Amino acid sequence: MAKCDICGKGVAFGIQISHSHRRTNRTFKPNVQKVKAVVNGTPTRLHLCSRCLRSVRNGKLNGLNIQFGKSQNTIPRPEAAETVEIPVEVLAEIATAEVAAAETAG
Repeated sequence: MAKCDICGKGVAFGIQISHSHRRTNRTFKPNVQKVKAVVNGTPTRLHLCSRCLRSVRNGKLNGLNIQFGKSQNTIPRPEAAETVEIPVEVLAEIATAEVAAAETAG
């Protein structure tokens, strides 16, 4: 299973408890999507979780504009159709900020 390239969210493990209190191991899998983006002039594929993907679409993560790939069951938004470069430094800053926020929260 892939991890999110921005926040680092990955598979989490836990215990499922049935009505009769039988305990079995289980995994919690994040909703990670592959998205096409342009990083330093090179088209690449990023793995983004649904929360980061929503934040990028709404413009809440400054400096990140992702060009969504063409799929039959998705309709790209008009502003997402243009190619915009994403600096590696911006991705690194966001990743460190998200990790720091996760450490302070939990």
